[in-house]
Amino acid sequence: MKKILLAIDADHVDTEVIHFACNVATFTHSTLIGYFLGDAREEEAVANVAFVAQHNETVSTHCIPTVAERRQFAFIQQFERTCAVRGIRCQVLNNTKRNAAQAILEESRFADLVIVQPTLSFEKRLEEAPTALVKEILANAECPVLVAPSSVTGIEEIVFAYDGSRSAVFAIKQFTYLFPELADKKAIVLQVNKDDSLPVTEKDKLGKWLRMHYSSIGFQVLKGKASEELYGRLLGKQNTIVVMGAFGRSWLSGVFKPATAGLLLKTINLPFFITHH
Repeated sequence: MKKILLAIDADHVDTEVIHFACNVATFTHSTLIGYFLGDAREEEAVANVAFVAQHNETVSTHCIPTVAERRQFAFIQQFERTCAVRGIRCQVLNNTKRNAAQAILEESRFADLVIVQPTLSFEKRLEEAPTALVKEILANAECPVLVAPSSVTGIEEIVFAYDGSRSAVFAIKQFTYLFPELADKKAIVLQVNKDDSLPVTEKDKLGKWLRMHYSSIGFQVLKGKASEELYGRLLGKQNTIVVMGAFGRSWLSGVFKPATAGLLLKTINLPFFITHH
């Protein structure tokens, strides 16, 4: 992996997500692109302040920055300073379009990974996580998306949420190709069936492939509803990353229905790697 795109609210920067993204960029030796997004009314201000941050040029007197612009400039400087201290190559982009989701989706075509917080939103009303903006990114991004946890966490275990589908296998392969540095971590394939006596779908083939990439793998079958069992399995977990495929499709889509999405992404402080075939 070489290029990570971090979506950032230019007006309300969470330092935790910057540190999390820096951690990912550090162990993957990737360039981190800070994409500072503002709502339509702030787009010119964000563009100006990003230009100043990149080129370090003095603006004319009729372009004296406002309080909001100075705050955004400070956030960009904080991002660049954090990356510099960590020895991370970084760049700054800004949203020049009215639709934040469209801007992220267009950039995702030429990125290896997008990192986003589940609460990212430009709506004035309070939204449950994942927000409408994040759902659109998850469903239509042209590269995998990593939903960041609320606080920085390490990675010692990988949980592959698996339903035997092409999309689930695709997600496992995409994650493995992007994160070869995690080959020494414990990998668990988790499948939820109506009957826990049913075997993992194509276990032998999947197991042989995983053993070529991971030093420690295991399989677990749970009985019940996928979203509920996944929540119960992950509750209280630490230093774990969850890999999912097929957002908006198959049983995995149930995990992100309004009734359970907030519960998973707010209560469970883990990163979620999501992609679709």
